[in-house]
Amino acid sequence: MRIKAGDIMTEDLTVFSPEDRVNSVLDKMNEFSFDVAPIEISGHIRKYVRRKDIQDVSETDRVIDHALTLEGDDLLGTEVPIVNPVPGSRDLLNILDNRDKRFAFIIEDGVEGLITYADLNTIQAGVPLYQLISAFEASACNLIDREIEHDRWVSHLDDNERGDVEELYQNAEEENADLRLVDCLNTRQISEVIREYDLLDHLGFDEERADEILDEIEDLRNDVMHQRPVVGEQSFIRFVEIVEDLKKANQALE
Repeated sequence: MRIKAGDIMTEDLTVFSPEDRVNSVLDKMNEFSFDVAPIEISGHIRKYVRRKDIQDVSETDRVIDHALTLEGDDLLGTEVPIVNPVPGSRDLLNILDNRDKRFAFIIEDGVEGLITYADLNTIQAGVPLYQLISAFEASACNLIDREIEHDRWVSHLDDNERGDVEELYQNAEEENADLRLVDCLNTRQISEVIREYDLLDHLGFDEERADEILDEIEDLRNDVMHQRPVVGEQSFIRFVEIVEDLKKANQALE
């Protein structure tokens, strides 16, 4: 399932008018933690205001006097994917990063909604990230199965981990699921086996960077699975770099 910009945008926008005063606009933006808000002129959203631009101006100014005109770099189509699995591809994350923007107005027949960093922390936005992580886990398990014969990697697990993996496998067998023992490893265990058996060079990076990427993938997986913010713990730029490195690792493992 491909999640697109139109799927995660905020549709019910708080819209201001040109005659609204800075004090009332700023109060509303602070109340709802808006960093950007649209301004409607003659029935159409043509401008927007950023909270940072009106924090230190006269409260009685008209908000329109501090507004910016919507330009091409502020707009994005509803069909743009949040994440495209191909490294360097045109997806929402890379577009915002390349534009150095914290938001995008989503358009179809006019402005349909708004995406900010907060929308990237929603459950819906986490779906394509989970898909990327799942693809990594599947490819990494294939690597382990191919490079380490006869499931010798089991000896690296402690007794509790071995018992958990074997229980998962037995339950899958009882349900006639088409799984290998290696498919029952979790993300952390996959990373440990890759390190233990010197498989880091298969990730498409030098070993030091590959080792770091494994930690980043595990952290990202935990954030997504536990519905913790993926943008906030690190900067947006760093978040995009982590996702791009995950894409590259997946490509190298194919």
